[in-house]
Amino acid sequence: MNMATTIERPKADTPTKADMIARAEALLPALRARSADAEKNRRISDETVREFREAGFPKILQPKRFGGYELGLDTATEVIRTLSSGCGSSGWVSNLFILHSWQASLFPIEAQEEYWGGSDDRLSSTVSMAPKSHLEEVEGGIRLTGHWKFSSGCDFADWFIIMKPSPTCFDWLMIPRSDVTIEDDWFVSGLSGTGSKDLILDNVFVPAHRRVPAMTIAMGNTPGMEALGLPMGKLPFAWTAVWGIPSALIGMAAGMAEEVRKGLIGKKSLFAGEPQIERVANQIKLAEALTDIHAAELIMRHRIDELNRWAEAGEAPSALDGLASHRDAAYCARLIGKVASTLSLMSGATSVYLGNPIQRFKRDIDVGVTHVSLVWEEAAENYGRTVWELGPKVRG
Repeated sequence: MNMATTIERPKADTPTKADMIARAEALLPALRARSADAEKNRRISDETVREFREAGFPKILQPKRFGGYELGLDTATEVIRTLSSGCGSSGWVSNLFILHSWQASLFPIEAQEEYWGGSDDRLSSTVSMAPKSHLEEVEGGIRLTGHWKFSSGCDFADWFIIMKPSPTCFDWLMIPRSDVTIEDDWFVSGLSGTGSKDLILDNVFVPAHRRVPAMTIAMGNTPGMEALGLPMGKLPFAWTAVWGIPSALIGMAAGMAEEVRKGLIGKKSLFAGEPQIERVANQIKLAEALTDIHAAELIMRHRIDELNRWAEAGEAPSALDGLASHRDAAYCARLIGKVASTLSLMSGATSVYLGNPIQRFKRDIDVGVTHVSLVWEEAAENYGRTVWELGPKVRG
């Protein structure tokens, strides 16, 4: 379905947070209309990506030096949440387009200049799971061979960031599209429209300037941030990056709740004939679901405010504070999984039809909460160990 949307741009060179949220809201009708096609085609449409670019979403965290807006993580998460309420896959990919423009800014300036290549409009994808890979140190850089999974939005990527180049190396590597082969194995139950296909690299040379050590990423002192001096770059990358997916999941749950609310209007119970919206059980379930969604939003916004405060002040938060942020991100995902189950049960049997967006939101959420960054038990264990000053757990 081709449903083009015109984005109204403000006159100012750099839009505000309110401008970006308004642009996201303007796209919701088109995203809803395209969601079934995105699932069927197993990728979002060219029109959607064009509109994301026109709206400037990938530039939200992008450095101004390379044509970005530097608006902050609060703007990013609110835009992602809004877009996801229309189409889960579109919101998921928007998160990655936004985040990857930020990730590119952590590389050395030489790599960033190569990445942007005279344009402020680049898209990239990432991968971090490589069942089979080999890294060889050579003069001037490395050579990389392997097979990686889950490259969301790869169909539109100009560049790729490999975040786990080998079983023993967690450095980041920046690789142009010309060096990558995409293998389509993305036949899945949820988030089908993300197009998260496999990447294959065969003896690809990666120069040293397109590599960032894992330790500098973890400590928040990457070469790119030392050169650009942006406040958010002073924080460990994982503390900020972890919030992109919960914001998408919260948006999906909000979209699902609205579809359930609308879907029960005019319906009656099969045997008693009572209007569904008059049933106390449905009133309580919907109230609980909406309250849980709101709670997740408040937790997210609180943590984003904390991260912004630490970044602006140049503080070094305690390990417990950092783990609390990760704990809360995982908890939000866990809470949204519960919300989706509640909404699915109350929506009734007709919601299982493929033409009903309720089932699509449910499956998208079910897949989204499995992301490795949001495993509740690990996040809770790490936080609990730190509360008791036990130190990190040694894993074999």
